[in-house]
Amino acid sequence: MTSTARQMPPPITVEEFLAADQSEFGDAWRYELVDGQPVAHASPSPEHGAIMMNLGAALKARLRGTPCRPEGGSAAVPRDKSEDRARIPDVMIRCDGKPTVLFEIISPSDEKSQVRKAIRYADLKNVDGVREIVEVVQDEPLCRIHRWREEIGGWQMEEIAGASSTLSLSLLDIQIPFGEIYDGVLPTGGASPEEPPP
Repeated sequence: MTSTARQMPPPITVEEFLAADQSEFGDAWRYELVDGQPVAHASPSPEHGAIMMNLGAALKARLRGTPCRPEGGSAAVPRDKSEDRARIPDVMIRCDGKPTVLFEIISPSDEKSQVRKAIRYADLKNVDGVREIVEVVQDEPLCRIHRWREEIGGWQMEEIAGASSTLSLSLLDIQIPFGEIYDGVLPTGGASPEEPPP
């Protein structure tokens, strides 16, 4: 009796993944490395893409003239490049060559998969230099900020909700109103159906 199980290719390291031409893995929009295997990602929804552009524009204006810059689609590399996982956040702030703040836009399907999200964030928190990770919920004005606290040697989470809220990145002293983040995505640039404009 012959086996019909699909044989997995041999696992690769983060270093090999980063050195490879992504087209070697297939024709998907982008790939991440999970357990040594390149995993394809579908292209973002229009709402997801709009939030990415809004974040990039807001950050570029606020970071101009500093040693930091916003990036989109760059790999978040773990401290040990021999590891078998490399995640790609939606938007990143890189300062002096190191990832510092990571942004993940959370779709409705991501919200339902708490296990998958927990694994992903464990990977992102293992990236050298990262001190803040921001979850931007796609379909409601809500952000969750995970901040590294030296005094406790761990991460703390703060949740900010409401169309009139402001995202504060304490590490870089940056404030971005939700109206900018959700512009063109939620009604009146960030107002939810429960919070009609005045």
